[in-house]
Amino acid sequence: MSIRLSRVQAALLAEAVACSRYRSRSAYLRAVATGRDRRAPILAKAGILFFWARAHFGETIGPEEQENLERLGRFLFGIGDVGEMLALIRRHLRAARLAASGRLGGAESLPPAPERVQQRVGSGLSTEVSIRACRERKRLIRENARYSAYSGMSGFVRHVALGWDRNGEILARCAAIAEWMDGCLKGQAGLEVQVGLKVQVGPEDWKRLDGETHRRFGVYLSGPGASGRVDVEGALRRGARHLLGAAPETFSSRVPAELQSEAALT
Repeated sequence: MSIRLSRVQAALLAEAVACSRYRSRSAYLRAVATGRDRRAPILAKAGILFFWARAHFGETIGPEEQENLERLGRFLFGIGDVGEMLALIRRHLRAARLAASGRLGGAESLPPAPERVQQRVGSGLSTEVSIRACRERKRLIRENARYSAYSGMSGFVRHVALGWDRNGEILARCAAIAEWMDGCLKGQAGLEVQVGLKVQVGPEDWKRLDGETHRRFGVYLSGPGASGRVDVEGALRRGARHLLGAAPETFSSRVPAELQSEAALT
């Protein structure tokens, strides 16, 4: 069983594998295509932005909250630097948006992956991937593809593996949060993201996120307004649940013990 990829798809897949617990593309594809691991794609792990924003909405973010986010980044991506994690998430979000509109060209249409991830991936990626699986797992993959919205097995596996099967509006909301966090990380317009920068978030920053979310999506995060839906829990909770594949409380229960201080905030 094999699938073909474009060069940019092969690069995105390699990044997802490099930031996962799987040692090969075949093992990664086998896990996501059978439905055994719904949280492997970068876009699924991006649900951590909803999770973290929900846990801390309205708070002034200090060193402890920053360290918790770094630990969650190491847990999900193997990346402890928040700037690098955001850069990777934003790259994959942009790829999904361009792919959905049929405008994803080559790698030049995307921001670069963080250098650390590029080093893990290496070069010379093949655009054809074989999925080594037993007969029963092959049957399950074909069955999943048949009951999906995709016309063939290859399309199904590609989209599921890259997280392109996720809801477009939730991905757009995730991109808005990532953009907002990136702005908080830089601290001022035009500052390049550097390794080791800290997220600086205060009440005014949360208000800015709330206003931007309402402007783009008609959803308030913090309270009632003249129009739109009041949504303290809904948007952030739904986003975390959809992308992470579990309710925030369930996700918290799966986080290692050393991260329980963060998970307890759910």
